[in-house]
Amino acid sequence: MNDVASKGSGFVKWGFGLSVAGALAVILSGYGYQWGWWHFGTGFSIIPWGTGAAVLGGIATGIGFFRMDDISTNFKIMGTVSTVLGLAALINIGYWYNEVQQGYPPIHDITTDLQNPPEFVAIEPLRADAPNPANYAGQETAEAQRNFYTNLEPLYTDLNYDQAYNKALETARQMDWTIVAENQREGRIEAYEKLAWFGFIDDVVIRVTETEEGSRIDVRSKSRIGRGDLGVNAQRIKNYLNAYQK
Repeated sequence: MNDVASKGSGFVKWGFGLSVAGALAVILSGYGYQWGWWHFGTGFSIIPWGTGAAVLGGIATGIGFFRMDDISTNFKIMGTVSTVLGLAALINIGYWYNEVQQGYPPIHDITTDLQNPPEFVAIEPLRADAPNPANYAGQETAEAQRNFYTNLEPLYTDLNYDQAYNKALETARQMDWTIVAENQREGRIEAYEKLAWFGFIDDVVIRVTETEEGSRIDVRSKSRIGRGDLGVNAQRIKNYLNAYQK
């Protein structure tokens, strides 16, 4: 093997190792927080470094290929893996960059009823150690939601109270949530969702009330940790209400 080809193979091997290490760092940034290895802030700080390593590894592999005349199957596999990991890292960081650019307000407590938000009862003890308390965040949050989430409203149905509650409970069970409490007499359903990567937990309370023409469904979703939520809580409410109407 001549010097150029030798250097090319070295680039492929180095790039492959770097891209794999970078991808693992990105994955572990969240799971490491879940497992108690570090603070979530540390996990967030790992992401750009891991992403950069994965992308740089893919580039290095491409340079190595350019320098090699005869590429073996093993090197092709390493090159493919490096390229895929590099692209995946770019897509991931691109997605989150785009989310940040949406201008979401720095709030984490979203509800369809800004005047009288549904209250957490059974969930409240589970939030005892959470940085964000169970009580509603206040008028500043309500105003920020009103200005940004202009189409988040209660759902009205012509179903009677019992029918509406049973459907609300059935819909909640269909979501990727853990049901904590069901109280038909008070028209309240409480649940939480644990997000996969960092394991952040968001709580949900659904309230069913009787109206003259049927029933009203209100939903509130709140993060246990963090100031902003990049629209996650609002989207959760929308997903639930859309599922309810199917």
